[in-house]
Amino acid sequence: MTNDDETAPTLPGLEYVPENQAGVSPMRAAVIATIQALEADALLEPRHVAMCQLALELADAVTAGRRSGRASAAAMAAGQLRDTLLALPAPIAGDIAQRFADFVDSLRDDE
Repeated sequence: MTNDDETAPTLPGLEYVPENQAGVSPMRAAVIATIQALEADALLEPRHVAMCQLALELADAVTAGRRSGRASAAAMAAGQLRDTLLALPAPIAGDIAQRFADFVDSLRDDE
């Protein structure tokens, strides 16, 4: 997987797949999908680049820990990855977003 125009992140400085990395682990792919979903919802700002990059690096650390057979290393990296992902903006639940949109529409109807 390479950073072509379709998969290039919109956040400057974020590198989904390092140039020296041939493939993407399932964990990194999952983190990429999470970041892309947050980007699509316009929840990420340039100030989030470091946290996103950290999440990608931690995904690699989880994979490396699993490959080396060191369960404790994989578990520690997984915990840090979870904490990093939780530090990113949370998407608004669909029903809440819809209720808010309905509320805004009702305000417009009253005008």
